[in-house]
Amino acid sequence: MLTVSQMEERIKQKLKTVLVEVIDLRGGDHIQAIIVSPEFEGKTLVEQHKTIYDIFSDEMKSNEIHALTLKTYSPSQWEKVKGTFSRDIGHAI
Repeated sequence: MLTVSQMEERIKQKLKTVLVEVIDLRGGDHIQAIIVSPEFEGKTLVEQHKTIYDIFSDEMKSNEIHALTLKTYSPSQWEKVKGTFSRDIGHAI
């Protein structure tokens, strides 16, 4: 089973990041990841999430990761929301 730090490191190895925080929500198989990357610039939310799902596709297929909640932002998106960001709900609408 991947640890939180191993997941953070894998994300950092696969894409340029400004911020990566992985949180174990429940026993290692329910994970939340907060990721800010310049590689998300100009991509839709679906495209951003697909990038991360692809990084952990093997773990998701094997059910090692049962649930992966993502909060992804480009640096420009992050600048707009970081003042209202909450780890529980993301950013204020």
